[in-house]
Amino acid sequence: MQQAGVSSPQRVFKVVFIGNSGVGKSSFIHHYCRGHFPNKMSTTVGMDFQVRSLVLDSTQIALQLWDTAGQERFHSITTQYYRKADGILVMYDVTQATSLMTVRDWLDQVQKNKADGACVMLLGNKMDMEDGGGRQVTTMQGQNLAEEYQAEFFECSAKSGHNIQEAMTHLARLMGAQQDKQCESVLHSLDNSGHRGHCCT
Repeated sequence: MQQAGVSSPQRVFKVVFIGNSGVGKSSFIHHYCRGHFPNKMSTTVGMDFQVRSLVLDSTQIALQLWDTAGQERFHSITTQYYRKADGILVMYDVTQATSLMTVRDWLDQVQKNKADGACVMLLGNKMDMEDGGGRQVTTMQGQNLAEEYQAEFFECSAKSGHNIQEAMTHLARLMGAQQDKQCESVLHSLDNSGHRGHCCT
């Protein structure tokens, strides 16, 4: 029996953030979970994670947000986490043309290692720096790359908060729909074999 006012999540999704060091993964997660941009962030070493709860269409959801290190020496650790992720967010920096080139390598890794049905999103960060000629990667370039890898696409700013909520809510909906689809196929196969069980609540 749950106490009034205390609710445990009906669904828990694991989301892994990947991308080069310095593109803003930790700042994005911090802003999404705490509601403000951090004054100072140290470089992530290995893995770190935070949890954010939200209610989506009257369903209580918990998102486990896994922040990964972008340095080369941690790549082998990171790939192990792809296989268990419901959602994978691949981030690049819109003010660095080189970061779009390296994000292709990350997307290749994701395609190779992700679980079937995992939702992939490409995020172009640091839109707050685009004024005054700071942008080096166009929206169209980001969209084209996302389409090539069949990924969702958003541009955002971990500093101003632009599109953070929208991107994460969109991803949560996608993961929920994907889970429903997988449950339906499990129930369908159980029906066909003469067994009936409960998959999702």
